[in-house]
Amino acid sequence: MTEQQMSARRAASPATDDAAKPSHARNLVRAFALLDLLSEAVDGLTLAELAAAASLPEATVHRLLTVLQDLRVARTGEGGRWRVGRHLLELGASYLDSIEIRSEARDLMRRLTDDTGETCALGVLDEDRVVYIEKIDSPHPVRMHSRIGRSNPAVTSSLGRAILAFSPEWVVEQAMAAGLPRRTDRTITSASGLLAELDRCRQNGYSVDDAENEPGIRAAGAPVLDYRGRPVAALSVAGPEQRVPTSRLDELGRVTREAARELSLRLGYSPHRAGQLR
Repeated sequence: MTEQQMSARRAASPATDDAAKPSHARNLVRAFALLDLLSEAVDGLTLAELAAAASLPEATVHRLLTVLQDLRVARTGEGGRWRVGRHLLELGASYLDSIEIRSEARDLMRRLTDDTGETCALGVLDEDRVVYIEKIDSPHPVRMHSRIGRSNPAVTSSLGRAILAFSPEWVVEQAMAAGLPRRTDRTITSASGLLAELDRCRQNGYSVDDAENEPGIRAAGAPVLDYRGRPVAALSVAGPEQRVPTSRLDELGRVTREAARELSLRLGYSPHRAGQLR
């Protein structure tokens, strides 16, 4: 984790403004804040680094880590560096297994990756962010690097835009209220520009990300609708610019749209009743 990331975490940490909470609630919030920090630190963090990032005394962090270690959600290793524990994987797997859409989507995602040669992802909206809940990697050595559980701003990603385009107005407003971050020099950062992009997505049935969320990566996404015609997820296909020129985005959008439509039908979507997907 970079110093910039740690500084951002310190500024946003719930552990710094919880004086009004009862002590047991404060400790619970602080413990989760530590897990959040550890989840983003692939190489782990020392006690001192954790304390600095969470703006907490080292003694408090050590006490909380001891409890988290007993619960197997945190562990310490070489050099005294702390990392997330295996029980978090068990909890996460249990959560993901409860999402039926993943099992319904896997064969369609494999087909998309086989047909396009690029990475296919399935994501769901969590307030203003989209979270990856399944992915099939491209067979190419150079590919988009993503992982299940990772999240991105909904307003900048093809997954998020595909969901927002078919969502109620208040959902779009909530996502935009969180800000329009400039992720790359191509990112749309104006409200009017984003709304126009969402309108194009509704017209086409798919969204595009022209290296706006991650430098060098282009993607197309399409919404997955349930039996009520409401977006519950989105599929995307993404790859590096050298294999995905802008001229190929519409092609990827169309094949992604067809896969998302098939997944929607499996979830009970009826085009005659809802009439949203092309």
